[in-house]
Amino acid sequence: MNRIATFSVIAALSTLSFGGITYATDAKMNWPSHIDQSVRAFKGDNVRIVDVDTLKEENQTRMWIDEASAEQRAALLAAVEANKPLATKLKAQNVEMNNIAGAEEAADGGLTIYVR
Repeated sequence: MNRIATFSVIAALSTLSFGGITYATDAKMNWPSHIDQSVRAFKGDNVRIVDVDTLKEENQTRMWIDEASAEQRAALLAAVEANKPLATKLKAQNVEMNNIAGAEEAADGGLTIYVR
């Protein structure tokens, strides 16, 4: 009976370990699809600036920002710079373009820009 209980505990712990690996991989792949196109086409005043350091380490948004590739960040920065009205708004709020780490389109059509 003791062997069965030990085996059950080992199996449960193994499952938790693999679940954590899957979650981390999913977060890496969660860079918002076509966000560079959304940023390039964004028109409006609803822009929110969020410092990445204010997000908890286990926050999924922070995870995909931390895991973003150099190509993803470069495409996002190019999109922001191509959208002159948006770039002007960000500069007016003292956002340095090289500090932009990510972006998300809100359900209300607004834009959240994550900075470091």
